[in-house]
Amino acid sequence: MSLTAEKNRIYLKWLILAGFAVLIGFRIIHIFSHSPEYDEIWTVQHYVNLPTGRILSDVATPNNHVLNSLGIKFFRCFDLNPVLSMRLPALLGFAGLFLLLFRGTAKLLRHKLLQIAVPAVVLLDGMILHYAETARGYSLQVFFVFGLLLSLLCFDSEEGKNRRFNAVMWLICAVGSCLSVSSGVIFAAVLTGLWGILEISCRENRKEFLKKYRELLFAGIGWSVFVLLWYGGNYSQFAQGRKNFGESFVSVGQYFSYCGNILWTTGLLWPLLVLAGGVILLRRKQAVRIGLLTGGAVLLMLLSALFTKGGPARVYLPLVPVAVLGAGMVLDEILEHFPRIRKYSWIPVLGVVALSLILSESRREASADPDLGMVFSEVKKLDSGILIAYRPTDLYVVLNLFGNEARMDYMNRLQNPSMLLLLHDNLIGTMRFSDSGTMGVEPGCPALKNGILGSERNMPYWLYRLRPVQAGENLFGKAVLCVVHGSIPELHPQNSSNWLKNNFSVVNGFLTRGSSCFCFAAEGAKLNADELLRLEQNRPGRLFFRIVSN
Repeated sequence: MSLTAEKNRIYLKWLILAGFAVLIGFRIIHIFSHSPEYDEIWTVQHYVNLPTGRILSDVATPNNHVLNSLGIKFFRCFDLNPVLSMRLPALLGFAGLFLLLFRGTAKLLRHKLLQIAVPAVVLLDGMILHYAETARGYSLQVFFVFGLLLSLLCFDSEEGKNRRFNAVMWLICAVGSCLSVSSGVIFAAVLTGLWGILEISCRENRKEFLKKYRELLFAGIGWSVFVLLWYGGNYSQFAQGRKNFGESFVSVGQYFSYCGNILWTTGLLWPLLVLAGGVILLRRKQAVRIGLLTGGAVLLMLLSALFTKGGPARVYLPLVPVAVLGAGMVLDEILEHFPRIRKYSWIPVLGVVALSLILSESRREASADPDLGMVFSEVKKLDSGILIAYRPTDLYVVLNLFGNEARMDYMNRLQNPSMLLLLHDNLIGTMRFSDSGTMGVEPGCPALKNGILGSERNMPYWLYRLRPVQAGENLFGKAVLCVVHGSIPELHPQNSSNWLKNNFSVVNGFLTRGSSCFCFAAEGAKLNADELLRLEQNRPGRLFFRIVSN
């Protein structure tokens, strides 16, 4: 290697490291500046303090990402900032992903431009950036799934101890992908299965294949034992989770619409197109194998949604670095065999990197829940006559962040509300008396005003008037609020057989616990306006009804 080439290689490394340091810096800023989200708080409150055995087995809900819960439990043993200790496992997963990309692209890609572009496109992905600073298991799973793929791609070119290292790395990553998020078993099976099929099909001598890959086969046996013990031992828990969460498909159109939305939201559509175009253009053994392995993994994971229920876009996040690396390897083949294309390749490649940089922040914000700490700071500034109906999950966060301050703000607004403010999804969020399940009541009319709340760009609001009930009014298609002050035994929620409980559900229930002031909501279809007025007159000042209007 010439002296100039060596200097360029060193400059390239420092450029990549500097870019990653900037990304880490912004992640740390966001970790301290962005309020915890619902799933993060739920994880910390319900799982982190459990014994390790319980964390490994309490997997019926998707909020217990085992490695993330164990990581938070570990870091909380140190004298760290509570928010940092909560989000540090995810940040370490992001750092590990960078190291794997740094090693993998240097080993698998020949062209320096692609060695910069592939890590940049992956690390600037908005969803990956968001989950790098959020106390969830997705960042860890992205790291382990990519490590699994890298160990497979590197295994064939290694010998001796390096081959054993890659086999051990595969085993660690396969187990880690499962413990990060339970869907990891499908990622590991799909990627390894496809790789095995493609490797075997390229070889005539099966015995030679078994001899060469015996270390990986032993690792596969070890992983299979883990799967049988962990998934088998917790089968009822996983079955319960599949029953309660996920999207079932009732038509072909619904399924293809779901797949299209996933590919668009995650950005997987573009590397898939590159893979398909590269395979058609090259028709070479190496390009076809990479295309079938990485592109086929994406398609098979989408197909698995038919049998395991479809999850949100973040479930497929580990496929992003898989598909982008595959696209980079195919482009590397194209540049190697078409010198004329290589001459001008820097233009589209740098264009893609620039576009990734431009879109990264907006995509990160779109992936994140609204910062409810900022939202509540805006809410407190509103006139006391404006009643805020939070979505139950939003309210859970507000209560945990602000406690009694949020309760007092709400109680003050219950005194004489003249306006209703809805956030997030334009529904009056309520909790049922029967099972504490959540539901939403439609406002029943166009909003008087709508917009974006303060500086929180992903928190829309809708504002409505509240007016008294009119005698003889038809309440069909209208939303009705009932405000109760003080104890009214026959209408109290704890009464097992009362009119209020049978017709209404509670608004902002988390904030009313231990209070004598309540707000309830219902659709007006089953209500009689004259009966509501009679109840008001019998209890002046203690109970009143309001109709949501524009």
